[in-house]
Amino acid sequence: MALLTGIFVTMLASFALAGAADAASSITIYQNKLSSSDSRAQVSKYRGKGKCSRSSSENSVKFRIGKSTRECAYLVPVVGRDLEVTATGRLFKSTPKSIKSRTYLSVNLRQAKDGSRYQLAVYPSGRRWQIRKVRKGGKFQVLKAGKAGKAINGFGDANRMVLRAYNGIKGQPSGSARLVATVNGNKLGFTDDAKGGELDGRDTTFSIASNKGAKGAFGSFTGIRVRMPNPFDG
Repeated sequence: MALLTGIFVTMLASFALAGAADAASSITIYQNKLSSSDSRAQVSKYRGKGKCSRSSSENSVKFRIGKSTRECAYLVPVVGRDLEVTATGRLFKSTPKSIKSRTYLSVNLRQAKDGSRYQLAVYPSGRRWQIRKVRKGGKFQVLKAGKAGKAINGFGDANRMVLRAYNGIKGQPSGSARLVATVNGNKLGFTDDAKGGELDGRDTTFSIASNKGAKGAFGSFTGIRVRMPNPFDG
């Protein structure tokens, strides 16, 4: 499934680049409401030895983080470089109070097997967000961050997250990547990474994580969508 989707994305990318100047909007290439057992089976646990207990409801994938684990990530069956991923995540109130302040939801683009990627991290505690460039091994650079007030929902409520990453920015150095973050329909910010070519991963994931151990963190995701962004949308 992932291989076929990857081939499809590569073919579609050729058409999109050829006609980018005339593109009126972004192109949806994958959508999954996670509303059936077959659709939920399309997302699988990403690489790693972490303990992640998975379950489901009628329209979501639920997972709880286990002992000695910082992150539980799930793979979307789409590969590519210039993409936009959307996912609606929720951290449940049952997440232990001791870890709530450091636990976040995320969507990730250009993920590689070594852990490197671009990431939008959303913290229900403090209603904070960060656009990150994660390096091999998990160390990360915060490219853009802020507090979003009521634009980000707290524990128990859903946050619809969108991360866009694409190269070829007019006026920027060759290889520069632009990252755009949106939560619940509110554009939070964008940033340009002059060294966008450093990330060679092509996987797309969503996750629940913490900067330290996240044992007991419990949440769900639904409404997964991947699009090829229109570079003229900003």
